[in-house]
Amino acid sequence: MLARKPAKAAPELEIKFQLGAGAVEALQGEAFPLAKATISQLHAVYFDTPNHALRDGGFSLRVRRKGDTYVQTLKHRAGGGLFERDEWETPVAGPDLDLQALAETPALAAIGEAPLGPAFTVEVERRTHIWVKGATRVEVVFDTGLILAGERQEAITEMELELLAGAPQGLFDLARDLQSRAALTLAFESKAQRGYRLAGHDGVAALRAQASAVDALTPAGTAFQLITRDALVQIAGNARLLERAHNPDVLHQMRVGLRRLRAALSVFKDMLDPEGLQAARRETRWLASELSEARDIDVFLQRAALPDEIEDLPGRTAFFRALRIAQAEAYEQALAAVRSDRFRFMLFNLAEWIEVGGWLRLANGAQRGLREGTAAALAAPVLDKLDKRLRRASRKFKRIDAEGRHDLRKQAKKLRYAAAFFGEAFPDHPKRRGRYVAALKVLQDQLGELNDMSVARAVARRAVGRRSGELAFAAGLEVGRLTGEEDAVIETASKALKSFRRMKPFWPPTDGRKNDLNLSPARLRGA
Repeated sequence: MLARKPAKAAPELEIKFQLGAGAVEALQGEAFPLAKATISQLHAVYFDTPNHALRDGGFSLRVRRKGDTYVQTLKHRAGGGLFERDEWETPVAGPDLDLQALAETPALAAIGEAPLGPAFTVEVERRTHIWVKGATRVEVVFDTGLILAGERQEAITEMELELLAGAPQGLFDLARDLQSRAALTLAFESKAQRGYRLAGHDGVAALRAQASAVDALTPAGTAFQLITRDALVQIAGNARLLERAHNPDVLHQMRVGLRRLRAALSVFKDMLDPEGLQAARRETRWLASELSEARDIDVFLQRAALPDEIEDLPGRTAFFRALRIAQAEAYEQALAAVRSDRFRFMLFNLAEWIEVGGWLRLANGAQRGLREGTAAALAAPVLDKLDKRLRRASRKFKRIDAEGRHDLRKQAKKLRYAAAFFGEAFPDHPKRRGRYVAALKVLQDQLGELNDMSVARAVARRAVGRRSGELAFAAGLEVGRLTGEEDAVIETASKALKSFRRMKPFWPPTDGRKNDLNLSPARLRGA
């Protein structure tokens, strides 16, 4: 019977893994024997407008055939959650969409008047098990098959764990046990996202940070989850893309995700459990170090002159050949890291900590107060501290050496990330916030230019090694060309610092001074 009223949105709590070599056999052989599986063949067509308006709105819409039945499903990522989605399911009579049912969902605003049509197809064999332990009941699903978009296709080999009953920790406990038995990598990319990528919507573009969902009333604990979830998705998504191609922008955005995550750890540290914080810092520091050499060489090569822009001196070809060899080796190091067991466990451990970690159970009054208070209340003193630290450290800037400028750049970057995290938590002065962030960006860019010059020298030294002669001479000339304007950039950075110092903070002061910003509960409720 054709259903004309869509089902109420039902939140899912699920964890998805990409299965490595031998994982299916390892898990189904003992933990989930094939003989006890419910097996079904699924054929799903995903629909969207010609310009993929649903995809841009965070939705996926499909009609799936299972046996002789058809179900229309609309999904939407719920509140920035890694493992939660809103879902509307409607039985339909056949492979066509039920537009009336769709009209009663939030997707209508994203579609507008545009027509809907097939975007790609997913065909899988699904093997389903029900796992029960005490009060915890989990549906364990193995999917193998193909995504088809025109002439393109991509294999599917994944496992999903969906919590049917019990506490979320039980779901993570099962996932951890299974990850210890087989090569499982936490995945945040849905079949729909993969299908859109195959259909050309996202291509091989790097995954960038999403706009912060933190506002004036967001609890600080929720804010931490929203911010770190997005950073983790950025890290994991770009790691997957990096395995497909040596793309400098993908590597860069993966590092950006790491820096954003590390900045969040620093910003929220006063409400986090020390053990979890220390582990998160240690593992993210390790991954950042594994990616740094490839990024440094990428920047050097991007800044280098093209052959037709400079005289091809003896040794220059050999120097750049050495750089390309070093670049290939550095990318192999980065790939080895993202393919390692350590990376797989890092992703899972961070995700578990973000969702159900010990920081959520801290009973200390101060920590609990921060966690349950508003993000704005936590952010104001943090922003104030970072701002004052940057202003203080940048005094007598022209006398600071390269290492000091590098530290200053890291401070500016941390402040800029914090301003991005919490910008919407202080909505009263959007123009002031815009001017502040713009001045901070200019400063960060200039300090980044100086850092690139310093790194260029180190990259050239490593590429040349102990070799001398024409290759070393050519390397010296190239470094000289890249760093020849250092004094001018120092002067520009100094001016950018002066401009930044003139900017007024967009958050309220925390030292008793008065201004027109107000964090009172009454004011926040009216925001």
